Amino acid sequence: MKKKKKATDYWFTIEPYVYVGLTKQCALLYNTLDGVTIESDESEVIELLHELLQKENCGVVLLTEEKYQNKHINFFISELQKKYMGDIIDVALSDGKPFQLLPYFNFSDKHEVYNFYPNTNVLEYLSEISIYIDHTINITLFISFLKSLPDGFTFNIIGNIEAVKNYRDLLSFLDQQSSLKNIICSYTNVIALQPAYMNNFAYTVSVHFPIDKQQWNDSRQILLNQTLPIEYVFEVSSEEDYSQAEQLIDRFQIEKHQIKPIYNGINLEFFEENVFLSKEDILSSSLSIKDFFAHRSINIYNFGKINIMPNGDAYANIHYTALGNIYTDNISEIIHNELEKGKSWFCIRNQAPCNNCIYQWLCPSPSDYEIAIGRPNLCHVK
Repeated sequence: MKKKKKATDYWFTIEPYVYVGLTKQCALLYNTLDGVTIESDESEVIELLHELLQKENCGVVLLTEEKYQNKHINFFISELQKKYMGDIIDVALSDGKPFQLLPYFNFSDKHEVYNFYPNTNVLEYLSEISIYIDHTINITLFISFLKSLPDGFTFNIIGNIEAVKNYRDLLSFLDQQSSLKNIICSYTNVIALQPAYMNNFAYTVSVHFPIDKQQWNDSRQILLNQTLPIEYVFEVSSEEDYSQAEQLIDRFQIEKHQIKPIYNGINLEFFEENVFLSKEDILSSSLSIKDFFAHRSINIYNFGKINIMPNGDAYANIHYTALGNIYTDNISEIIHNELEKGKSWFCIRNQAPCNNCIYQWLCPSPSDYEIAIGRPNLCHVK
């Protein structure tokens, strides 16, 4: 009489470098080492992964012989093994249930995120201060505020600096700081910084269309006479603008540059064709486990940044409510207001339709484009 083969049960686990995204209808596994993915809409696979991700299971669940023989699970595990994303272990080969360190994330709200380091000085969250300038700014008061800050931030000085009375006092003060200082201005408002200001200054020059050729040539000459770093930001709102930007980049051999789409209220089609993401665009990004954690906890565009208007009002994002005023509130109070009540630093993709999409945390954080266009997402997936 032929002896019946004993059933083999397994321990099932996913590698710690693999991100798992789940919705009720679909599962996505993303290998952060090589960008390879697996997708499944089989209910048995989704249920197995959901069980695996329960915190109490420590990244390992029992896979019975019966479950393993399910054609959908069997095919899924075979694909996992081929792509080095997971494995099964014969339970007979272990003394007990093993465990796997998965990149478990369970911050339910923004307070848990910044309270993760409860003794941290809130100034350690701050990385960049953008100073908007015009003729109304009081440079003396502004410098007094800057003196209250520790060194180490990046400073962006935004606007037509020559329109500001006593602007040289501001530049002289900043020149004494070791921080990086970006002069952000239109190509029509470029000023010469050297030889007076040498300490870690840089230019970020915005270019809008149509171009004033004389002003373009004048600004190019000023910049070429400097030895400071220069980055051009070409603001395009149409295919024609983009074509002109490409011509300028090629003709003047501009190495460091950005192409920045600008929404003007009537060019949604341009954005749909050139800015909105497709599934292929989303999956083409190279992401680490750290990137997934960042996308799920903070807004990667806004976190750590404060914008200060000429009247002293401070914002984390100028589209939202002011957090305070630098002449009545200190910088720590302003940061606390953003951490406690703000809408910018912790604006993530946790709203519909993104919260029902398996690519939710592969996508970058919501940006000012979503605010300008009035849509929660800019993609062709949902």
